[in-house]
Amino acid sequence: MKRTAMKWWLGALLLGLPALVASCAPTSPGKSQEVRRTCAGCHADKAAAYQQGKVHGPVKEKNCEACHLPHGLVGTALTRQPQPVLCLPCHAAFKDAASKKAVHEPVGSGQCSTCHQPHNSEFPGLLMAKGEEACFACHDRAPFTRKSVHAPLTDGCKSCHDPHMTDYPGLLSQEKDLLCASCHEVDGKGFRAAHQEYPVTGNCVDCHAHHSSNQTALLKETVHGPVASGSCNDCHQVKEKTITTRLQGGELCLDCHSEVPGASRHMPVKDGDCRACHAVHASDYAGMLAQAPAQVCLGCHDYGAPDKGMRSVHAPVAKGECLTCHKGHQGAGKALLTEETPGLCYSCHDRKSYSDTRRAHPPAKQGRCFDCHATHDSAKSKLLTQSESTLCFSCHRETRGETGLFSLHRPFGRGECTACHTPHGGEGRGLLTKSVAKGELCLSCHKGLAANQTDKTSHQPFADGDCLTCHAPHGANFSKLVKEKPGTLCLSCHPDSEAEVRGYKVQHQPVARMECNACHSSHGSPHSGFLTKGQPALCLGCHAETAKYWKEGAMHPPAAEDCTTCHGAHGSDFASLTREGIGPLCAGCHEIETSEFVAAHQGIKPGPASCVTCHDPHGGPKKNLLYPVSHGPFAPGTCTPCHEGRAQ
Repeated sequence: MKRTAMKWWLGALLLGLPALVASCAPTSPGKSQEVRRTCAGCHADKAAAYQQGKVHGPVKEKNCEACHLPHGLVGTALTRQPQPVLCLPCHAAFKDAASKKAVHEPVGSGQCSTCHQPHNSEFPGLLMAKGEEACFACHDRAPFTRKSVHAPLTDGCKSCHDPHMTDYPGLLSQEKDLLCASCHEVDGKGFRAAHQEYPVTGNCVDCHAHHSSNQTALLKETVHGPVASGSCNDCHQVKEKTITTRLQGGELCLDCHSEVPGASRHMPVKDGDCRACHAVHASDYAGMLAQAPAQVCLGCHDYGAPDKGMRSVHAPVAKGECLTCHKGHQGAGKALLTEETPGLCYSCHDRKSYSDTRRAHPPAKQGRCFDCHATHDSAKSKLLTQSESTLCFSCHRETRGETGLFSLHRPFGRGECTACHTPHGGEGRGLLTKSVAKGELCLSCHKGLAANQTDKTSHQPFADGDCLTCHAPHGANFSKLVKEKPGTLCLSCHPDSEAEVRGYKVQHQPVARMECNACHSSHGSPHSGFLTKGQPALCLGCHAETAKYWKEGAMHPPAAEDCTTCHGAHGSDFASLTREGIGPLCAGCHEIETSEFVAAHQGIKPGPASCVTCHDPHGGPKKNLLYPVSHGPFAPGTCTPCHEGRAQ
């Protein structure tokens, strides 16, 4: 455990002690004690259940308040202090943990309840399980259950290990050779005979597995040939009861292992330091490695070390399988590689998905894997040496300029080129992950639009899935990635509308601003002309005052049904965008030559364009649609004071 963490919870203990001591202080003599209910008084069922088996001291005394606050949030039993501060006042021996050389991880991190029950248990020591079963909750059972099992294991792990903390590596209860000698008579005849009469008295774990083994005599899984055959003299000799080797260092190894190249580029081999990587007698690992392959390599190389916090790690590195790519002594390529790239990469990665695709990305086609990828680990995803966009823009410089456009496609703006493109190769143009035909690629993200993609209600390019007819794939200077100003873009396909608009004397304001999408849906809609709304709701979105009398009053039927009955949608040669002059427009529905019409106007025939001088063309407070404020003579219907000569 790191000493900084140990100091933290020891410091927390010192801060928490006053509160704990105060909670346990006795009442002063002479003072009346307040009678109050205990936790056990209300929670009798729990109190009874916790009295079964091995019971924690405070629980046995029904002193819940020793560990728990008497008040707290409903439904929550709050402890007075977090672990291990809560436990240490009673278990004072653990205050020495910071000074120990080996501390069990749960103890070091202060997580007592990893192994122990806080209230009661059916097992000694309030353990979660019986004996070694508690250990197997974290430790893999396999190394302890091989064919031949070390005898002390039958009595449990505590035969050799302290479960909390010790002064010896591996949580051993004493120095390892002394621990072995406490059971084995290392000076006895039988012991000497088993070791070829060599004066072996220590370093037992150099040859023997300390928990279990599939070999005889608990030898480790991989045994050096001379050890297996009992030919110790092949390597050793005894002089005055001292065991020595026939030759020094690597010379002894190379005397038998002549296949190891003397001119190897691997430094330990070059220096003849075989023991830098290999055990000499027996090992738990293939190749007689002294430790697991990754640990051997990481002793000198820090690639893939767990504490580096890399975002992505090459799979062989993560598994500690360095020899998947590298040779231990001397390789055919640089860095002791077993094979040059890209052949080495393709030994795991299918070539058909990289260089052999129909349209391969040039770096993949040429086997330049390391142009983009790190070999061991990377702070970027997918082992990239830099961010996706930085890598892509290093070659696609013209595309980099698009990052400054007003509107950016979200994946492009985030630098996620592989959201749309395959980085190695594929079947489609532009290395796209899917075809752009029928909008397949675009609709894979814009799924909400796909439901509206029908021939009857969709704008033709959208119905055909031709997204790139209107939108740029990376960025544009107009919103929603539209390639050009909406009006310009629309008129490029609708030239007849352009000629119509240009010929009008008066243009609808959105038309004058070339903002077609103010009224039309660019993808489509169920309304005629792909309008965003039906009539008259569309027009009322801007001209709400038109309907001010419709709720309480009367509406002009054409206005309530369809504004374009009287008005041009894009433009007109008349004011207010009317399709004709006011007189002819009104006369199209109203018979102004009849006697009934003249009688309704007090016998006066109105002028040809005078309808809207008295009537609101959209609606009014009364059925006659007259404006609510009238000229004095006009109000009672007496027109002749002003229009004497207009009588028919």
